[in-house]
Amino acid sequence: MNPKRLKQSVIDIVKLIPKEKVMYFGQIANKIGTSPRTVGWIMSGLSQEECDSIPWYRVVAKDGYISSVKMGLKGQAQKQLLLTEKYLVIDDHVDMDKHLFFEN
Repeated sequence: MNPKRLKQSVIDIVKLIPKEKVMYFGQIANKIGTSPRTVGWIMSGLSQEECDSIPWYRVVAKDGYISSVKMGLKGQAQKQLLLTEKYLVIDDHVDMDKHLFFEN
């Protein structure tokens, strides 16, 4: 898959994540036939315009870790957006039992 199509596929899936739910990088990767690392790379490279138009902050690590907290301000913004939407976050981890999205 070419890089533009791959990125658009990731964006299309992220747009489907409903409020109060999250997906992890591997779930998205499995849906489009790529690696979780590639999904993370795409997510970390989103423009501000893309971030403003999709719920990028609803994508976390498999264990619920808000991995962007390692990135400083972007991570704090992600955590704050999740808290604003009433996600249960403990020690930079989203409660996956409560918030994991299983798309049919």
